[in-house]
Amino acid sequence: MTVTTRPPAPAADALAAPRRRHPVRRVLVAIGVVLLLVLIAAGIWVVSYLTPDGPGEFFDDFDGAAGSAPDPKIWGNDVGRGGWGNNELQEYTSDATALDGEGNLVITATIPRDGSAITSGRLTTKGKFSFQYGTLETRMKLPGGQGLLPAFWMLGDTTDVVGWPAAGEIDIVETPSTTSASSHHVHGPVSFTKKWSVGEGVRFERPLSEDYHVFGVTRSPGHIEITVDGEVAMTVDRDDIRKGTWVFDLPMHALFSLAVGGDWPGEPDETTPEVAEMKIDWIRYTPQG
Repeated sequence: MTVTTRPPAPAADALAAPRRRHPVRRVLVAIGVVLLLVLIAAGIWVVSYLTPDGPGEFFDDFDGAAGSAPDPKIWGNDVGRGGWGNNELQEYTSDATALDGEGNLVITATIPRDGSAITSGRLTTKGKFSFQYGTLETRMKLPGGQGLLPAFWMLGDTTDVVGWPAAGEIDIVETPSTTSASSHHVHGPVSFTKKWSVGEGVRFERPLSEDYHVFGVTRSPGHIEITVDGEVAMTVDRDDIRKGTWVFDLPMHALFSLAVGGDWPGEPDETTPEVAEMKIDWIRYTPQG
């Protein structure tokens, strides 16, 4: 892996998927943000973990029969259409996420040539498993193709209370259209509806789609470090953010998604595979200390 100049940055409003703006909710969002900041200041945030493998530890190797769903104690499906804040084309369905019987979780995007419905999958640990300080990493093989956006990322657990971007987002890895380069971003709030963003990119001698790679994020107080195959791709410190609020010392949940089309990375074309698979070998979380 070689780190070079970053790929061209996408437009500021095209970086993240879950941007559903509802003006009627702005008052509730404002109240939620104020409450969140009070909790941060007072230091009374309560962290709750589901712990299948011990105190705060987590590991899922996706062993199971072919066609079976991932462990429902850990994973849930986000489903539906609506563009997901990025004008995406796919409908997320639970049928698009399943074990392959060979130790992988597979998210399958289907893009019919006849123009019928595009389907894909989005998995989340929301409401089931939260992560705070420590290292979260996964080994996976990402699909390439125009208009495909595979991603491994995190959202703040307060999303339903304060909205986006107030809850915060960490894009551990995204590969818009091509796996010859990866993108890594962190988004936080400046105000109730405006965000700050920082990002880096990594270019590769061989496309990521040719093999499995390990992508990870380590969080400690006031610090985020993102890695690819053990090499640092990006770091962000609280002191680097001069305009905005740091919300990344709070619990967050993990997501895997395979989006199709939208503002970023653009529409699929005749070169896009009809069926694309995002294969996830395992995911592991090791708490700090």
